Amino acid sequence: MSDDNMKLWDSVYKTDPDATKKANVNGQNITSINGVHMVKRATEIFGPIGIGWGAEVITERYDQGGGVIDKEGRHLGNEISHTVHIKLWYIKDGKRGEVEAYGCTPFVYRSKWGTTTDMEAPKKSFTDAMKKALSGLGFSADVYMGMFDDLDYLQERVAETEVEKAEDKEAEIERQKQERLDWLKRSVEHLETATSMGELKKLHAGFVRSATRRHEDAFVKRLAKAYEKREGELEQKEETA
Repeated sequence: MSDDNMKLWDSVYKTDPDATKKANVNGQNITSINGVHMVKRATEIFGPIGIGWGAEVITERYDQGGGVIDKEGRHLGNEISHTVHIKLWYIKDGKRGEVEAYGCTPFVYRSKWGTTTDMEAPKKSFTDAMKKALSGLGFSADVYMGMFDDLDYLQERVAETEVEKAEDKEAEIERQKQERLDWLKRSVEHLETATSMGELKKLHAGFVRSATRRHEDAFVKRLAKAYEKREGELEQKEETA
C-alpha cells in the first residue's frame, strides 16, 4: 500500500476528545462528534467551505415507519423519518473528489412525552450525512471505528490533546511522564497484592495492554518482573497450604 494513499487519512483520523460526547441512541451508547468540529477540520485541510469543499443535496424524502399506539391501544398515526442523500465534494492536490452519503433522522416519533415532531430533522439529517461522508475520507475515523470505546485509547488521546493545547508543552510532557511513572508504581503494587492466580493474570493483562499501546517497553518488562515474583509467591503459598 502506498503511503500516499493513507496520507489524508493519517492526518485527520484522530479526534479531539473535547469535540465528542456520549449519547444514547435507540438504547445504544455511542460517541457523538460535534458537527462544527468536523467542518473546521475539513476547512483546515481543504480550505473554506464552498471554495475548497462543500456538500450538495441529491435527494431527500420522508419515510413512514411503524404505528404509534397509545396506552389504550388506539392508533395515533405512524412514525416518520427524514432521509437525505448528499454528495460531498473537495479539492485536494488540484483534483476534485466526491463522496456520497446518507443521513437519517426521526421526524415524527414516540417519546416519553408522547408523539413528538422534530422540525429540525432535515438539518440533523444533512449534518449526519456530511459527517459520514467526511468519515469516509478518514475524518474522526477513530470514533467511527469504535476506538473511543477503549479507555486506554481515550486516555492516550486526552494526553496528546493536552500537550497540543498546552502553552508550555515541555512542562506538560514532563507532568505526563511523572503521572505515568506513578501509574506504573501503583500497577506494580496491585500485582504484588493479588490474592489469586486468576486475579494476577487479569491485572497483568490489563496493565500490559495499557503500557503496550503507549509503546512503553520498559514498563512492560517491569510489570513482567512483578508478575513473575507474585506468581512464585502464590505457587509457594499453595504448596504449603
